[in-house]
Amino acid sequence: MVGRTDAPLVGHPYQVRRRTSPPPAAVDGRLSYSVAMAPRPIVTILFAAVLVLGGCAPAAAVSFDPTGPCTADGAAPGAYPDLEALVPTSYEGRGPDRLDSGRNCTAENLGTLAGLGISELRFAGGTWDFGGNRAAALVVFEAPGLTAEAMADFYEKSAVAANRTQVIGRASPSLAGRPGHRLDTMTGDRQQTVVVWPAAAKDRVDVVLSNDLPDPKIQAAVDAFGGQ
Repeated sequence: MVGRTDAPLVGHPYQVRRRTSPPPAAVDGRLSYSVAMAPRPIVTILFAAVLVLGGCAPAAAVSFDPTGPCTADGAAPGAYPDLEALVPTSYEGRGPDRLDSGRNCTAENLGTLAGLGISELRFAGGTWDFGGNRAAALVVFEAPGLTAEAMADFYEKSAVAANRTQVIGRASPSLAGRPGHRLDTMTGDRQQTVVVWPAAAKDRVDVVLSNDLPDPKIQAAVDAFGGQ
């Protein structure tokens, strides 16, 4: 189970990185999962997360070279096809509205991961927009030495450093039969949830970010990974 927390915890905004802007919510029907750690646009919360994660806008994707030196953050559809192949192809009965991949190379977007010696974080994610700011991003992160604990800490520290958002809950549920982490936040009347757990392969972590979605749909997103 995704493990919703029983008691709320007061905190700060959640954004995948040390930003003062609100967490990703739905933006142009996209979710963002790579802010501070977010790759590129995906849902304002998720979208913003993605935009933040990759730290790039659509125009930036045009010049992004996934094969060159890791000196700048970037993301684009098809950048890392092997990672994109690990993103669930179906959730809620359909494929993602957007699928892309990229990497974070700057200390700003690597956040707390940089302090762990991670200098390049690759990711691939699909985003599903359900209208009315409801959205989900299903993401795979990969880097030598990457752990679910490190990713969870990255998201939490980014949230605590943000404004206008409250951390209302933390939990350590079992996800796909492995020890996971859950963070719930509120920005105005919108609730964002991030669940993180280790993938079956070493150095890889699976993440689900959601905006205004109930627990059954969050659990369905976790199940969509099929235990990989």
